Parts: sequence; C-alpha cells; structure tokens
Amino acid sequence: MSTFWTKLQIKHDDHPFLWWSLVLVSLFASLGAFIAFWFDAPLWIGALLGIVQAGILMILLTQLHTYRSLEKRQEVQQEKTQAYAQILNLVTPRAPLPPMTQWAATPELALELIHQMMIHRPKNVVEFGSGCSSIVMGYILEKQKQQGRLLSIDHDEEYAQKTRSQLSLHSLQEIVSVVDAPLRSQPSIGRGGKQTTWYSLEGLDIPESIDLLVVDGPPEKVTPWVRYPAVPVLLEKLSQHAVIVLHDTHRKDEKAIVHAWSERLPGASVEWKHTDKGIAILTKNGKT
Repeated sequence: MSTFWTKLQIKHDDHPFLWWSLVLVSLFASLGAFIAFWFDAPLWIGALLGIVQAGILMILLTQLHTYRSLEKRQEVQQEKTQAYAQILNLVTPRAPLPPMTQWAATPELALELIHQMMIHRPKNVVEFGSGCSSIVMGYILEKQKQQGRLLSIDHDEEYAQKTRSQLSLHSLQEIVSVVDAPLRSQPSIGRGGKQTTWYSLEGLDIPESIDLLVVDGPPEKVTPWVRYPAVPVLLEKLSQHAVIVLHDTHRKDEKAIVHAWSERLPGASVEWKHTDKGIAILTKNGKT
C-alpha cells in the first residue's frame, strides 16, 4: 500500500482537481438522494444514481486533466531540448556535460546564465549551488578572456567534490573554484533579522566586488525562505551594476524573496523568466 502511494506522487497542481472531484461526488450524490426523495424512491437508489453520474463526470475530467498534463510536459520538454541545443551552439565542451536533471541546473537556467554573461561580461561570479552551471559559466569566462573567476559555494561535500572532478575533466579548475560551506544555524540574517539556517562562509575568500550572483541553493526543504540571506549577507560586495539570478521562482517563497530583495536594492529592475522552474533576474541600478 505504501508503495502505491509513493508511486502516485500527487503534486500541488493536482490539488484543485482532486478537491473539485470530491465536491462533485458529494454534490451528485446529494442530488440523486433529493431526486429519489422527490419521486418517493428508496434513498439508496438516488444516492447510487448520483454516484454513477459523478463517476462518469470524473472519468471525463480525468481524461481532460491527463491530456493537459501530457501536453504541458511535452511543451516543457521541448523548451529543455531547445535550450540544451542552444547551449551546445554557444559552448564547446571538452568533455560530456553532466545531466541537467533532478537537482542539477535546468537547461533553461544554464542558457539564461550564458545570456547574462554575454550581455554583462562579469569578471567576478559567485554561485550558491555547484554543478553543471559551474561548468557552463566556466567555459564562458574562459571564452571572454577577461581573467574572470567563478566561486561556487556548496553545502554538500560529496556533490561539491563531484563538481570539482567534472571541472578537472573539462580543464576549468583554474577558472572555477568549488568550496565547501556547511549549513549552520545563524542569527540575524534571516527574514526580518531573525535566525535562520544558511551557508557558513567563515574563512572563504569572497570577491570584494561581485558582478554576477547566482542563487540556486540551499534546497527548499532546509527552512522557509532559505535563499533569502544571499543578498543581505553579500549586499556590500555587489558591484554597481551587479546581476542577481534566482532559480526556482515557481515556488511561493522564492517569489517573496525576490520582492524582499527588491526592497534592499532600491531601483533595481526585475525580470521574470517563465520557465519550468522559474527564473528571476535582478539588476542593480548603480546607485545602491
């Protein structure tokens, strides 16, 4: 039984569908009972009639829901395929790129990072959450030949080591540095100056002027608003026209974080990219 519920994988998008299905079953069952009462028939016949009617309607709704879900997944997959193809046109990797699946950066995010780097040509890049994005940005820094550097910060020691191995495979270890920064409870850096859990940056050589800040960690499950501290903590190190890229803005917390960051960066422009997981790009106006 537990295996069945695990494989079922009900997600947030399914909640309205399930809720309305329950409402319809109750409504038709009540309607059937009312009809049976009106025609002086046994109530169970009316209730059964209502349930049958609701069942037929649920089957039709299920078919529609399934069709729309498959159509949406196909569209998302097409976007990912197109983004990956564009990445390979802009970057010539010396080794196979890691899979852009599960917790890794999506092709849409990697392509957006390339786009931002081509426009703004950042010299110092700081990233929270290492992986394929680190490799892609490393290639762009190498291509732009500005002696740019990328510092990628990761809380997962094992995952960070895998990224370092990949960077070595692509001969990018001189451009990209991946450092371990465990998550710890810290005071005063959370929303409203409250305590929160975030990266421990003690002893890390953070650039004094950050031109591009990429926030794709820590994971959502750690604590609410877990990615919020990135801007408050590094605010004084952001260059005049720094660009901040936040991933996973399809989630409620990340949307709220963008608005909270905007308050800390008066006049900053915000651009929303409506990809599968959502991306927000904040650009400073040079006055903060």
